Amino acid sequence: MNKLKPILCSITAVIALFGDGGIGNSTLPIGNVVIAGESQGKLKLTPKGLKLIGDYEGCRLDSYRCPAGYKTNGIGNIHNITTDIIDNEQVARDWVLNIQQAESCLNNILGKNNITQGQYDALTSFIFNTGCTRFLKNKDLTATKISTYVRAGKFSHACLQLSHWVYGGGKKLQGLVKRRKSEYLRCIE
Repeated sequence: MNKLKPILCSITAVIALFGDGGIGNSTLPIGNVVIAGESQGKLKLTPKGLKLIGDYEGCRLDSYRCPAGYKTNGIGNIHNITTDIIDNEQVARDWVLNIQQAESCLNNILGKNNITQGQYDALTSFIFNTGCTRFLKNKDLTATKISTYVRAGKFSHACLQLSHWVYGGGKKLQGLVKRRKSEYLRCIE
């Protein structure tokens, strides 16, 4: 069977579309994101966190099935996928929206707990990858250990949980092993 060649895009080119949101400063949250003159809202994630997600998700303008079986395009986007080829601006808009959803999931369980920016970036990357529902609940609907630790403000324990989440579609994936290690290292910074 002849496989079609993927239509790749550049994470750096997509990030360049974010406008003047402080992308050049890697220690502060990105803040307001403007794409093609339109505000997309704010991100608390830093450029380090953005790079962490982008480096492991990759970027494609065409749709494909990810290792977990989801129809995907852009930078890990699984929402409103069509067979159409998208452009970098659409990739950027979808990415911001998906990051905002991951941030919202994390923010909803943080309470008044103090979290470092490294922990925030790492956990946002993790939630972006797993989805909010899976971050919060096991298949038997009990709370996951990682979400329980985050709710309790035990972030060092939550960081240690990352290495357990290396399976996709029932298989241990080396890409997830590497990603979780990177997330862990950002989490303990």
